[in-house]
Amino acid sequence: MFVKQKSQFDLYVSSAVRKMRIAKEVTQADLAFEIGVSDGFISQVESPKSPSKYNLNHLNKIARYLNCSPRDFLPEKPL
Repeated sequence: MFVKQKSQFDLYVSSAVRKMRIAKEVTQADLAFEIGVSDGFISQVESPKSPSKYNLNHLNKIARYLNCSPRDFLPEKPL
């Protein structure tokens, strides 16, 4: 089975969310509950080997929960 790799953009976004989550001492389970997904989903998104990724609605909910802007998860320039 062929698994599509994440783009550099997807890896940047998931890494930025993970860094912010850890800095605010939020567990994967807590974040998952707040945005309405499973903690397994958060784990998959944070794994570079899984094709799972956040969509814009996820990023908006995460930003609301972490009290930041969704832009904080995006690169300044295109990758």
